[in-house]
Amino acid sequence: MIHYSISYNNPHRHLVDFELSTTTNGANKMLFQLAAWRPGRYELGNFSQNIINWQVFDENQNQLFFKKITKDLWEVKTNKIKQINIVYSFYSNQLDAGSCYLDEHQLYLNPVHCMFYIEGRMNEKYQIKFNIPKNYKIATSMKRDGNILSVKSYDLLAESPIICSKSIQHECYYVDNIPFHLWFQGECNINWRKLKEDFTSFTKSQIKHFGKFPVNEYHFLFQITPYKSYHGVEHTKNTVILLGPGQDLMTKRYEDLLGVCSHELYHTWNIKAIRPVEMYPYDYTKENYFKTGFVAEGVTTYMGDLMLYNSGVFNWSEFIKTQNQNLERHLTNYGRFNLSVADSGFDNWLDGYKLGAPNRKVSIYPDGALCMLMIDLEIIKNTNGKKSLHSVMKKLYMDYALKEKGYSEDDFKKICLDFGGLNVMKIFENHIYGTKDYIPTIKKSLSVIGMKLKMKKNPNLLAQYLGIIGVIENGNIVIKKVEPNSIADKNHIAPEDLIILINGKKINKNVSKQLKSSNENITLKIKKKFSTKDIKIKTGNYYKLLEIVKKQNATKKQLLLRKIWAS
Repeated sequence: MIHYSISYNNPHRHLVDFELSTTTNGANKMLFQLAAWRPGRYELGNFSQNIINWQVFDENQNQLFFKKITKDLWEVKTNKIKQINIVYSFYSNQLDAGSCYLDEHQLYLNPVHCMFYIEGRMNEKYQIKFNIPKNYKIATSMKRDGNILSVKSYDLLAESPIICSKSIQHECYYVDNIPFHLWFQGECNINWRKLKEDFTSFTKSQIKHFGKFPVNEYHFLFQITPYKSYHGVEHTKNTVILLGPGQDLMTKRYEDLLGVCSHELYHTWNIKAIRPVEMYPYDYTKENYFKTGFVAEGVTTYMGDLMLYNSGVFNWSEFIKTQNQNLERHLTNYGRFNLSVADSGFDNWLDGYKLGAPNRKVSIYPDGALCMLMIDLEIIKNTNGKKSLHSVMKKLYMDYALKEKGYSEDDFKKICLDFGGLNVMKIFENHIYGTKDYIPTIKKSLSVIGMKLKMKKNPNLLAQYLGIIGVIENGNIVIKKVEPNSIADKNHIAPEDLIILINGKKINKNVSKQLKSSNENITLKIKKKFSTKDIKIKTGNYYKLLEIVKKQNATKKQLLLRKIWAS
């Protein structure tokens, strides 16, 4: 067994103290590995940069020699030593859904960041003792006995975040006798009746489509912030959700709350149980390259929202808004003509979580979701509503997850083709592995259910008039995107430039209103790295958008297939 003791002093310093102790089992040397990345975020994490004062001792408290083999691998000589003790501190000052944080209000840990496994002993049990204030509650999916947690292997440890705080709120709901725990850390007023009712509905819907739930319990761990935030990370038996502001949780942010929770719950099947062969098992020491990010996140993005509508939690307008948001994100990213969604998924390890080079790539989330919408509707059409993307995912679950093996790109493609026919192959060739325009295919797909695409003016006038997408920071507009060949592009305006004045006036919070009051010619004061200049621009019509709407003259068959699709 591997024992951990966790404590801290002076929480304002954000330093958590760890002590690892275990027997050597007669080994001459031991290798202690800190994960190089965490499942759910496909980029190297460099977690070891937060390790401070790593020391190692024998059973008699004699200090031992060690050396680092890589940035996150330590080697210790253990000749004639029975027990080994390692002590270190971990700087914990990042609050999101997949990190570590300590202050006077809470201790929050993602073990994959800060706790080691021993090479050759990954399947050994872990026992973790917490030295925390007596009035602190502990939220976790690990087995608990007071302040002592235990878990059967490192894989499960890595997937078991922990929140310790005196202010945690907790409720539970049940589906098929499985407990689903709701843990809330942070200030918020929760309508428990409504929350549990909606969560029960979409949970039932998801389980119904797969036939069974992969694990015997589940935990939603919420980090609620006083400021605007949005982030979720999936795990085998739990998820961490960061959301704020807390005062808007049940009002303005409630749709977001439902959306991210349905998404993360669907991950319990898709990516946690149904896993790409390239990550079966996980290799925590390096990149686990795979091209099926469009399945891991594209299917989940699409299905998470569809499940909310299927279950009656979302009404039609709330659901179709999610699809139009995917469409907008797709249309405002000209990387769609440069790198396919499959290749963009592979490159997640390179730049998947930042803007990166302008228009280099697409996102596996909205673009993958649009591809899954196309495939779903093609399967429904080909089988006259008898099969759908639900059928594909259930088969993956039955044939791969339950048989404890990973699926390949070809496995997923074959199942889709078996159900959807040759037109599905065109979707793979043109859009998943190619960079052909999505819109003609989306139009054809939507016609199956009596839907269509309609032109929509971009409500963001900075985008519509000038071809610029930006955010307001410190009284300036920081330019994030520029449409290629737009009037802004032709006037040499680029991402990272600042707009500091519009028509000689300071930037208002409502930039669109400020632009609307202008005539066709707008003067921008642009600040670049080494120069500032005025640029006079004539407005145009850029970053054109489309939206999904119902056809007025849909046929009976189209209406029937629409009903099947949405039920």
